[in-house]
Amino acid sequence: MKSVDVVIVGGGPVGMHLAMNLEALGVRSMIVDRSGGSRDYPRGNTHNCRTMEHFRRLGISKQVRQLRGLPADHPTDVVYKTALNGLEICRLPMPSEAQKQEGLRHAAVTDQVPEPILRCNQMYVEKFVFDHVHALPAVECRWEHEFEDFEERPDGVTVSIADSQGRRETVDCRFLVGCDGGASIVRRKLGIGYSGRRPEERAYASGAMASTYIKAPGIYERLVRRKAWQYWVINENVRANVVSLDGGTHFLMNTKLRSEDTNPDVAAISRYFMQAVGERIDAQFISHTPWTAGQALVADSYGRQRVLLAGDAVHLFTPTGGFGMNTGVDDVANLGWKLAATVQGWGGPRLLASYEQERRPIAFRNTAAAKRMSLTNGEVPVGAHISEDSAAGERDRAAAAAMLSGFGDQFASLGVQLGAHYSDSPIVRHSGGRIADDPNEYVPTSDPGGRAPHAFLGNGVSLYDLFGKGFTLLCLKPGADVSAFRQAAAARRMPLAVANVDLREVRDLYACDLALVRPDHHVAWRGDDAAGDADAVLAQATGWLG
Repeated sequence: MKSVDVVIVGGGPVGMHLAMNLEALGVRSMIVDRSGGSRDYPRGNTHNCRTMEHFRRLGISKQVRQLRGLPADHPTDVVYKTALNGLEICRLPMPSEAQKQEGLRHAAVTDQVPEPILRCNQMYVEKFVFDHVHALPAVECRWEHEFEDFEERPDGVTVSIADSQGRRETVDCRFLVGCDGGASIVRRKLGIGYSGRRPEERAYASGAMASTYIKAPGIYERLVRRKAWQYWVINENVRANVVSLDGGTHFLMNTKLRSEDTNPDVAAISRYFMQAVGERIDAQFISHTPWTAGQALVADSYGRQRVLLAGDAVHLFTPTGGFGMNTGVDDVANLGWKLAATVQGWGGPRLLASYEQERRPIAFRNTAAAKRMSLTNGEVPVGAHISEDSAAGERDRAAAAAMLSGFGDQFASLGVQLGAHYSDSPIVRHSGGRIADDPNEYVPTSDPGGRAPHAFLGNGVSLYDLFGKGFTLLCLKPGADVSAFRQAAAARRMPLAVANVDLREVRDLYACDLALVRPDHHVAWRGDDAAGDADAVLAQATGWLG
């Protein structure tokens, strides 16, 4: 019987990120996925700042930024129009990738965004991560295999899988993790349901939708003179969102379906697209998928004992804001080190329970933020004359623009991206102070539970680049005695690096001499001296106390 530390059901971005997090700490995993590993259909278009930080932590953010997608000089503006060949209602200017990278060269020491948001379709990023995962020696992949069942034991899990020919195999593992999406078989076998808000019918971003992959050279050759990343079409016939995938010929269209088109064919999709364009143009409809918008659902539990869940298996988002996949990546950054600690013996009996305690409140927070944004999309006024080049049309467009001009937060939301804080977690020593949580604004704090505040140390070096793969003791006082931490960590056989930084701006930012940073870059403890308390601090941070 094959034996690995962790079996991961689902080889999408969340499952592959979990495998990478485990591999970084020396834990063996197996990915089981029914697909052949093909990544040829566009999905989410945003890898947010936090996800890009995780890519950096795993050593591959530079390669991800160089992938095929929008050219570096392509603007990421969001523009609202009556049709692609029609009148512009409102434009939200946003920088190109090249402009973001130029901004980093002039960033302040305490700038909080070392990895700006990346507008690169998930399709391109997944292909790269797929190849990267295959090169990792501690990751084994079983593509074109179905997960069938599991049997949990006190000391592990026996997993049954089958290949495309029906040949069965059993795999012995310490833990099983379902990263297998909204229809998760693992979750259903655990008998866990969802709670939250179901979609309701609205004018847009709720209810029946279709996503279509389109090749249409004429859009940029003939119709669009001032480029953007997203084109939102608002007229009396159609509501659609057309996203540029490569800055040239390939696009992704999301459109609201009428009741008679709940299972749209190519003719129906073509009709929607031509209404969005405003005229007939040559277009190849590569593929399309119906889906449902407006969901805000969170699983009633994140698993039990040795069988756990992550990503869409525990939360379903409406895509407004781009939080779904990114929240899943943050899930497994949290879960990965806790699984590694437990497998390797330096994690305590309370550690894995903290995964749900920390991440489930964040799922409610993030799904609610996405839901609020989707509701505003459906409330944009669409006057009867909005497409007309007339005084009445100008009035209708101005009324829509008055609302749309405030939608910039849907494409930034730095508070949602970076502000997750585990204030109530039993494995952090929260000071008890009030933590700001605004979906749009991120306020850095070293208060335990929050993301470790960022700083640039000069020559493009990020403070995060000094952190180890395991825990890091950040020492901001020259000559501080950290021997108690070193000795306690060695006795516990837990990975601990020490990063010494002598910059007043960083000391002021952290407001402490010492900060214990977890492998997921959240602060576990801070203080000015822990010589007599170091072992207790590490014991709590790794789930032995609390």
